[in-house]
Amino acid sequence: MQKKGPIENIIFDLGNTLVYFDFCYFYDRVALHEKNLNARTFKNFVQKNKYDLKITRGTLSIKEFFKILKRKFKLKIGYSDFLYFYTDIFWVNSSMKTFVEKIARIKRFKIFLLSNTDSAHINFIDKNFPFVKLLKKRVLSYKVKLNKPQKKIFQLILQKYKLEPSKTVLVDDIKENVIASESLGMKAIQYKNHKAFLKQFSKLNKKPN
Repeated sequence: MQKKGPIENIIFDLGNTLVYFDFCYFYDRVALHEKNLNARTFKNFVQKNKYDLKITRGTLSIKEFFKILKRKFKLKIGYSDFLYFYTDIFWVNSSMKTFVEKIARIKRFKIFLLSNTDSAHINFIDKNFPFVKLLKKRVLSYKVKLNKPQKKIFQLILQKYKLEPSKTVLVDDIKENVIASESLGMKAIQYKNHKAFLKQFSKLNKKPN
């Protein structure tokens, strides 16, 4: 039997880790559809009012968000087109897809998903990037009304799945999330590029002599 390394559990972030995304696609496409809407003004309004944060925290629905924007900017777009533009902002991280499929197959690690997301985005991702569904054990921000880097959301996933922090690594592209998880005794890797990630993961999972 192959001897285990010190890492037993891997918690993956979603956006810009498993799949890449760019919200500018959403702003630009709605602005293009409306003709008289400036994409930057649109984006600034959303960010100033923290609607993106409210959506991922589950305190604002996509439909409510749509109604606010429709009133503010007198949008002509219908909800179905709006929802399509809102969700179609992702593309696959092929290197991470290969990595996740491999570790799911060899079953040496328990794998989890911890994401600041909403129902529309996770449904779109599960449908269009099926490898993400390999991560069946999940804590999603909109369901638990918490966002990373709040410590409570990290504590929640550790408690929910009875994970030992010292044997658990978070893979996330945001530095603040890495710092928050490490403060709870977890290992963490800030995902910047796949080559660096593999090197850091290998180092963390080096078997004791």
